[in-house]
Amino acid sequence: MRRYKALGSVAGTALAAVLACAPLAHAAAPVPDTLGGDGKGKVKVIKLVALLRQAAGIPVDGGLSLGDRQVGNDDLFQNGNRVGSDGFVCTVTSLSPDERECEITLHLPKGDIAIQGLAPVIHSFPTEFTLAITGGTGVYKNARGFVTGTNVNDTETDITLHLT
Repeated sequence: MRRYKALGSVAGTALAAVLACAPLAHAAAPVPDTLGGDGKGKVKVIKLVALLRQAAGIPVDGGLSLGDRQVGNDDLFQNGNRVGSDGFVCTVTSLSPDERECEITLHLPKGDIAIQGLAPVIHSFPTEFTLAITGGTGVYKNARGFVTGTNVNDTETDITLHLT
């Protein structure tokens, strides 16, 4: 779920995404009820803002190349309160169009949400993406659905989860 401007800039796109995530202590502020699933098969919409905490680019060679990777993590916010974190790995899989496969894990108070899919390599902002929700843990153990997002700049991504 993250920023990924051709790998020259370490901070690049989201997800995106978003595989290696050390669990973090939860915020002291009360967690809004909107972070739980309804358990009745209805679509549950959760809006979050991801702010980049750390990221590293792993280039194959100079310029954008197949196999270039970016790994990192974000803090996740809802209504100005920190509600979790994420970890992500994105690998460039196509140069025409410029795309990458992203695997992201959102770590929330009531469980984790697994996300994956193809996202565009970011060449300018804003850049939009849609990825699949492929599972989870805790209240999200049977999570399915999709995530839409917008990479606003090098450090901020707006995320909307559509859980079914």
